[in-house]
Amino acid sequence: MALTGDADGPPLALPGTVSLRAETLAGRFGLDAGLLAERAGTVGLRRRGRISCGGATRLLPARDGWISLSLPRPDDLNLVPALLGVGGTDSEPAWSAIAAEVVRHSAAELDGRAALLGLGCSVVGAHGGPLAVQGEPRRGATPRTAPLVVDLSALWAGPLCTHLLQRAGARVIKVEDPARPDGGRTGNKAFFDLLNRDKQSVALDFRSPFGRTRLKALLAAADVVVSSARARAFEQLDILVEDVLATASDKVWTAITAYGWGSNRVGFGDDVAAGAGLVAWHPVDGEPRFAADAVADPLAGLEAAALTLDCLAGGGRWFIDASLAGAASHTTGLSAPARPATCCDGHWSIDGDIVLPPRSRAGCPHPARPIGADTETVFADLAP
Repeated sequence: MALTGDADGPPLALPGTVSLRAETLAGRFGLDAGLLAERAGTVGLRRRGRISCGGATRLLPARDGWISLSLPRPDDLNLVPALLGVGGTDSEPAWSAIAAEVVRHSAAELDGRAALLGLGCSVVGAHGGPLAVQGEPRRGATPRTAPLVVDLSALWAGPLCTHLLQRAGARVIKVEDPARPDGGRTGNKAFFDLLNRDKQSVALDFRSPFGRTRLKALLAAADVVVSSARARAFEQLDILVEDVLATASDKVWTAITAYGWGSNRVGFGDDVAAGAGLVAWHPVDGEPRFAADAVADPLAGLEAAALTLDCLAGGGRWFIDASLAGAASHTTGLSAPARPATCCDGHWSIDGDIVLPPRSRAGCPHPARPIGADTETVFADLAP
């Protein structure tokens, strides 16, 4: 609630089951629903209404509906002229020009054009995605007490998933190409450390035959593979899910993407959540506000981790298609208006409870490993 609503207005309580679902899932790993707001608590983010907590995404009225547009990367700004015919710079005047142009177009038109350009954009309430599991348990399988997880993911949802698996007893090896490391490394260090502490770090050049050979060896040795790239990225590396799963009788590939393994659509936590309908509809003006901070990311990480544990418990070969859109859709409160908190004795409260600020867990006892710090150690351990 503290992260939902206007900056100068009351916090808003969402309808639906977002907190209840997150509480149930997080409880499996000894945590609670506060996990949804952990980045904000670590970085110091606050609610900003139709501007995302992180500032890179806006809810904008189109001619016939609302869109959510994300411009987090420098290249995104360069694509704004192709999308709207106006210049793209990360400034309030530029966003004002964007908003003035968006309202002249239909939401569906902008949605389709942005998808072709590779921009994170969605029509509010118009996009879903899978949260699906393919496979079947293997009779007589004995689950490993410390499964080996190869983490090919980046940013938030995937690293959160593997962090949770680590809390459940897994050994996690984080794999990065030094030419394209996890973008989280250039973000808030404390948050990156929180998600990636105690993971071993392997660096591989995916463009080289040697690097790809080593990557395939890691995938063959893994009990679980967690990825956040789209299917075509692995096709370019000559890696197929079915081939990887065939390397063992018991193996799980958990693919965490914006809109599903079969989609090439780009999306980020805030715009994907809005596209799935996970927004707060203001009780006064009836217009949408962002729900918490990029909430589709931690929801997807939680869902993916729980599904992975379930698959490991049953043995067999499994493919988990865990999309941010699917995780957000799972807890959407449809279009019912949000409930505002009331001010009491200088505090915001609802149903007699004080609305608490976002929090982070205690500081990490040690930072995440430098990229590639454990490469040779890991491959020495895997040698026959």
